[in-house]
Amino acid sequence: MNHQPASRNTTRQPIALPAQGPLGGGGLVLHAPAKINLNLLVAAPRPDGFHPVDSIIAKITLYDTLEIRPRTDRRVVLDTSGADCGPPEKNLVMRAAKLLADRRDLCGADIKLIKTIPPGAGLGGGSSDAAVALSGLNTIWSLNLPLAELSDLAAELGSDVPLFLGPPAARLTGRGEVVAPLEVGRFAVILLMSGLICSTAEVYGAYDRLGPSDDLNQIDTQILTAEPPSAWRDKLRNDLAPAAMSVCPELSLLRERLVAQSNQPVHITGSGSTMFILCDNAEDAAEVVSGLDSDLQNMCTIATRNPW
Repeated sequence: MNHQPASRNTTRQPIALPAQGPLGGGGLVLHAPAKINLNLLVAAPRPDGFHPVDSIIAKITLYDTLEIRPRTDRRVVLDTSGADCGPPEKNLVMRAAKLLADRRDLCGADIKLIKTIPPGAGLGGGSSDAAVALSGLNTIWSLNLPLAELSDLAAELGSDVPLFLGPPAARLTGRGEVVAPLEVGRFAVILLMSGLICSTAEVYGAYDRLGPSDDLNQIDTQILTAEPPSAWRDKLRNDLAPAAMSVCPELSLLRERLVAQSNQPVHITGSGSTMFILCDNAEDAAEVVSGLDSDLQNMCTIATRNPW
């Protein structure tokens, strides 16, 4: 269990940003949205070591930003700022760029990654960055690769990467790489980003020791569009949540405080550590946050469903 500085974002009215826009010199500015797992069902590992999953995800209005500009010397240069995401050469954005560049005799690119989505928090920031990099480089390098081919490349980078090339909400099966569009109604979400980091490998290891579930029966997905979140948020389930809290006991204590002070169902996204509370709208979310202790408020931000 590791720590990053806790989020100091002030609670805000969420704004959906455009997927991309032009930059001078033939470049693009692109926004990479975070996601939350509304439901995450996980079975025992397959012979290849991967766990079958059945997960409902929704993209949200919390973004990293990528600025991509072409260069003519066939080099790919990555500069990062904001939340720490490790050395550039190990970043998924750099791996995505090299994966595309290895397929064709290409020009290079200058890529600036501005990190807002905290790493190791279950929000999919690294995977989203990689997917957006594939899409942006496909454009500025004039490759014109179809979405299916980009998705295959994305799957080579990680199970979560293809979903960020897909619709605003989806159901993921297989090891997470099979993405099927799913309708989810409007919602607001309070994200509590504590700065705790849950290692995905450690959480899955703990999950296997605790005893994997054999129940992959999803909730009735029609309720996600027919009813407001207040009607179904208490039916959500994350099979990895007990394992995440066993790996990171501080997460369990923080969740207890959040449940007690909000009087709302509190969920964990992915393998942790971000916790979330679903609300019907941003005004309801702001009211819930106003009732929290100041230190919890300082860890919270409000987002909504991303429209793209």
